[in-house]
Amino acid sequence: MNAFKNRPNLKEIDIPYTVEWYTDYPMSNDAMRYAPKGLKVNYWNWPYPENCVRSDELEEEITNGFVDEFGAVYSKDGKCLLKCADVKNYKIREGTETVEKLAFVGCDKLECLYIPYTCPEESFDAILGGSDTVGAICFWDKPYVPEELDPNESWSDDEVFIDDKDVVYTVDRKRLLYARKGFTDSEYFVPEGTLTICDQAFLFHDGYLVLSVPASIKVIGDDIFGKNGGKIIIRDEL
Repeated sequence: MNAFKNRPNLKEIDIPYTVEWYTDYPMSNDAMRYAPKGLKVNYWNWPYPENCVRSDELEEEITNGFVDEFGAVYSKDGKCLLKCADVKNYKIREGTETVEKLAFVGCDKLECLYIPYTCPEESFDAILGGSDTVGAICFWDKPYVPEELDPNESWSDDEVFIDDKDVVYTVDRKRLLYARKGFTDSEYFVPEGTLTICDQAFLFHDGYLVLSVPASIKVIGDDIFGKNGGKIIIRDEL
């Protein structure tokens, strides 16, 4: 809390991507409360540049790799993602077994990432950046369902649909993204036509939540409830 107290000569600090408490308003944080006036704060979404240097061997492999339609680069055998595409939403190709540690460095647009069942979660150690980078990471334990993932679909508040309960969906309403802090109901009815409920969708909901979902649902993410849990009721087809 007092890390920067009584440091009148401190003019500038760099905060690494691994620090999650930092926000766009650093003086509101306890650790920054006693920082000297005028302190310049540089927050890094990725490792410092000296730690983001790819080896010559890796650069050569990227140059000679397979490039998909979005610009992501895979090894020649297709089993390793070497460099991800800088798009808003990306689905790693099935058959991929490993991901290069620096594959996502510089992917500042990336908001949603699908990782196939062929790439075990326990072996995934790629750097995904700080809290302002990838927002939703979905590890699949089975083949992808036939779902169109628009690489340019945005989840920013002015490009989504927000219902009267303060629950946020993609514009086509096929994917329930998350519930905002204004959502306080103990029961919620997910509308017909919804295909996906994203990971941690109701994570910040207080209290037990009963979630009624349509038979159209294809994917229910991990850890969707808050600390008090909940239950899912799948409705019969209409």
